[in-house]
Amino acid sequence: MWEKILLTISFFMSATNLVQAKAEDKQKVVIGLDINVPPMGFLDSKGNVIGFDIDFAKETFKLLNKEIIFQPIDWDSKELELNTGKIDVIWNGLSYTPERAQAMLLTKTYMQNNQVFIVKNDSMISKISDLKQKSICVQKGSSGEVSLRNSIVSKNVKSIIALEDMVCCLNEVHFSKSDATLVDEVIARYYLSKNNLDGEFKILEEPLSTESYVIAVKKGNTKFKDAIEGALSELIKIGKAKEISERWFGKDKTCFKEIEETCTNAANENSNFSSELLKGLTQTLKLFLICFILALPFGGGLAFLRGTKLKFFIDIYTTLMRGTPLLLQIFFMFYGLPIIFPGLKITNRFLIGVLAFVLNYAAYYTEIFRGGLKSIDIGQYEAIKVLQIPKFKATCKIILPQVLKVCLPSICNETINLVKDTALIFSIGIVELLTSAKNVVNQTANITAYIVVFAIYLTICAAINLIFKVIENKIKF
Repeated sequence: MWEKILLTISFFMSATNLVQAKAEDKQKVVIGLDINVPPMGFLDSKGNVIGFDIDFAKETFKLLNKEIIFQPIDWDSKELELNTGKIDVIWNGLSYTPERAQAMLLTKTYMQNNQVFIVKNDSMISKISDLKQKSICVQKGSSGEVSLRNSIVSKNVKSIIALEDMVCCLNEVHFSKSDATLVDEVIARYYLSKNNLDGEFKILEEPLSTESYVIAVKKGNTKFKDAIEGALSELIKIGKAKEISERWFGKDKTCFKEIEETCTNAANENSNFSSELLKGLTQTLKLFLICFILALPFGGGLAFLRGTKLKFFIDIYTTLMRGTPLLLQIFFMFYGLPIIFPGLKITNRFLIGVLAFVLNYAAYYTEIFRGGLKSIDIGQYEAIKVLQIPKFKATCKIILPQVLKVCLPSICNETINLVKDTALIFSIGIVELLTSAKNVVNQTANITAYIVVFAIYLTICAAINLIFKVIENKIKF
């Protein structure tokens, strides 16, 4: 059976390779980019994709007589997008790393850039050595994250938090949840200048590393890469590259040369991928168990309290929790509460995640138990009154067992959803199972980690389903 599955996967991967190997022959080229990287590539007020890389790409492929489509992608999965043929080119502030050179075919550098730290303007941090025992935020899946984790600096910091984009990272520093953030200098200076944030943040003069911006195509597409390099060389030669650079940066920052691997603080350590997945699994299981243990009885208690004067408030609570996305609730509790309540300084990310999940899932469990309570025939309540059975005893011995029997399938379903939803805690910088798998795939451009995580989630959910089936069969009356 497994041989057939592997053969099928191999067939589809081979088919993808055949399609993508002819990328240089395509008339329409799909360029993958992160649309949150000003000034390299981002959306303007009208929703159009603009930026230095965008203009540079347009002129490059105009020389090659090709049409281009700009496709926003998940930056964590850029290598996978390229190698599966979803896109033909990655061109959006892509920094050279040895790992990326192994996974993709990279052009010569067309611009050099520094990785720099940003801190609050009134911060006591003025140089890299001051970051000892400090928390640092970085964009997830970026070369900056790789550089930071493989640097000497990472050995002395308190924590490294990986978030989705630079805006989230700057918010971390703004709300004092992190002491510094690491970003591309070109992007940082443009963003701070355009948003009048120079008075709030400052950039440390000492860079963590110097990197080269490159363009990536799929391995094997050598002719395509050579054609792009030829067009880049021509644009620099005729002065078009200088014109585009001066439009965005006020000076010519372009260059065209072989990669120079320099990293001033690099330690170049290889990650233990098995260990990374195990850490992620530990976080996922810990979050799931704590939230389940707290949310289930809380939801059950609220369902019973709906029969009191608290019904109105409980209904508002359940409507609010079920009517808004869990991801939005996590963001609100982490970033919004400190704004509403300035004195509230909860910096423990895991605790915030637990709070958001418990409140959200308790609302769903409340509605499940409410349905179970409505299934109890009114005659039973009348019989309890006639027999003068104490309310607490009647609830525990008569009502609750019947409610549980009715509700168990729905509770099981919601509990399985809780396991899968734990992945949402990545939004506040907690590296759980799925995020750790994405990190591994991003570094190796190999989807094996996804297959392993798929099996782990399936095993956990199957075990939960089996446990509830056993409990359901045990309840017989």
